[in-house]
Amino acid sequence: MEQWIRDCERIRLETGLPIMCRLASADEMEQVLREQAMLGWELAASSAENGSACLVLIGKEAWDGPARALLRLFFSQEPRKSEEPFAEQITAWLQGAFFGAPVPPPSRIDQQWPWREKRASFLIEQCRPDGILDMHSLQPMLQDFFKGERGSLALIPLSPLYYLLVVPLSMLGNQCEPAELLDWASGLHDLISTERMENVRLLVDKPITAPTSLPAALGRLRSLSRALVQHHPRVMVAGSWQYPLEQWAACLSSDAAESISQAIRSAVASLPLSPEQIETLETLFRCQLNVSDAARQLYLHRNTLQYRLDKLTEQTGLDPRQFPDAVLLQLLLLFRQN
Repeated sequence: MEQWIRDCERIRLETGLPIMCRLASADEMEQVLREQAMLGWELAASSAENGSACLVLIGKEAWDGPARALLRLFFSQEPRKSEEPFAEQITAWLQGAFFGAPVPPPSRIDQQWPWREKRASFLIEQCRPDGILDMHSLQPMLQDFFKGERGSLALIPLSPLYYLLVVPLSMLGNQCEPAELLDWASGLHDLISTERMENVRLLVDKPITAPTSLPAALGRLRSLSRALVQHHPRVMVAGSWQYPLEQWAACLSSDAAESISQAIRSAVASLPLSPEQIETLETLFRCQLNVSDAARQLYLHRNTLQYRLDKLTEQTGLDPRQFPDAVLLQLLLLFRQN
């Protein structure tokens, strides 16, 4: 770790590029990454030893592709010994993928972890840093919830706040449609919230066919997690195919987000939206502009919702029932609140 600190300082002095090395405990790692991401830094490499983590962070906008590739090679970790238990190799591989510091997958992974069927990936995210959810409390609960062959579930700790759960479709009743996967995620969320009294977020990705696809699935779940934390912190169950606009906005640099925000404010009348109007718009967008579905979710008569939308159109000059205007209003909500 000390060598990485010296190397970062030497690279910074010789290249003039923003790079730094931070030390954190395993419990603090996720919080440090969140704080630095808000300041425009991203993780380039990480190493863990004796409960401590060494994080190499770089300025997001300053490093181009070739420079990043060289940096990953420079801070690459030593190859893992072949005698290391396979489960630990899987954990290290997926932890690296989740935090943006990829390591090679275990050798012969398809032979050592054969999948006879597709599997769905669930990300379990503790929303309180002081939560007490752990592997020992989760495993028996999950085994009772997903009926099937014992040992078929794979629960992988990514950090003290995140767990990856990989479930064969046969344990989901071979249900793989988006609405069905969301039902499973909702049920699991209710189970953990009720049995363990833990505030958790449950995210699900569409089924994949091989373990080598897990890093891509983790990337999608991680992108969704960041978008929800930033834009919809009260959403506790979601699928990786949802909230695409929020996922895009969460990936923007602070400068790009500010430029877009200014452009939107200049294009839309700067009139304040009431909490009722914000709730109405968010529900309409969540229902894909279906007024009848939005009225049911808001517990309103359809004509009452139409009246609300007419008043909002008069106020802003934009009709949220029309797709181009709806996109502009949704962007207004995203960048107005963040």
